[in-house]
Amino acid sequence: MSNPALFTERDAAGAFEILAAATDSPSILAVLTDEELVALGGSDAVQMTGSPFLEQLEIAEEASASIALRSLIARGLVTLDDTQTETEGDRLSTGAPAAPRVAQLDRTLAGLMTLRSAPRALMNLTRRVAEQSTAITVYVFPEGGLLEELVTADGFHHFSVPTRSAMPKRLARYIDQAQVAGAKDGTVFEGPTASLEDPAEPIAKQLADTRALTVMTASDAEGAGVQVSIMATSESVLAMDTPEGLPGSTEVRELSGAGLIDLIDAAIPEAAGL
Repeated sequence: MSNPALFTERDAAGAFEILAAATDSPSILAVLTDEELVALGGSDAVQMTGSPFLEQLEIAEEASASIALRSLIARGLVTLDDTQTETEGDRLSTGAPAAPRVAQLDRTLAGLMTLRSAPRALMNLTRRVAEQSTAITVYVFPEGGLLEELVTADGFHHFSVPTRSAMPKRLARYIDQAQVAGAKDGTVFEGPTASLEDPAEPIAKQLADTRALTVMTASDAEGAGVQVSIMATSESVLAMDTPEGLPGSTEVRELSGAGLIDLIDAAIPEAAGL
């Protein structure tokens, strides 16, 4: 299910149905584990989002995926009996009728895996608090279509379908969970990058108070994008651009609540139409 060349009309219909159900306050569409995603799409299915549970597991990935597949079958999310399956329609890549599959995914699950495998653009936020990390991946599609995947520290993948207009505020709440962002935006430091690690510098002391560090990256179909580090301290939210290979000088900005939302809004990549 992770190979776009094998997508069928049924897969596409499931994907369109998911995106069409977007709301400003979406409920959880589905929750899958690391091992269930590997069972459905192979190791590539977690290459981008990570698999925190599997990475700590002491048994082989193939064994855990086999166990997960049994669970999916038991829950009716994967069907092996071809007398109980729906027609797949034509294969999208060729227009030829698709051959029956050995295993057919639930229609919503098939649409979900299709969306994960073929976004037009991507955005990722990895948030670290102490020794624990979580992450959100946003899959971007034409006409404002978005799929959100929240990966918890214990390897559960929560899928939701928010509207494009609601996404900046959702991500702002994820970044600034203690709501410490102030009322004004401004530059708190501009100078040598080395000063950020100099204990004698005020900016270094501010950054040392970071309670949650979020690295936000975004890229469009052409590979253009941004990377910003956002630090939520005990009193404020700070941000600085962190491209590969930091330059000799940098700027650290303090963000208001509205400024954080605007930053996220500008970073969400656009996806060209079909």
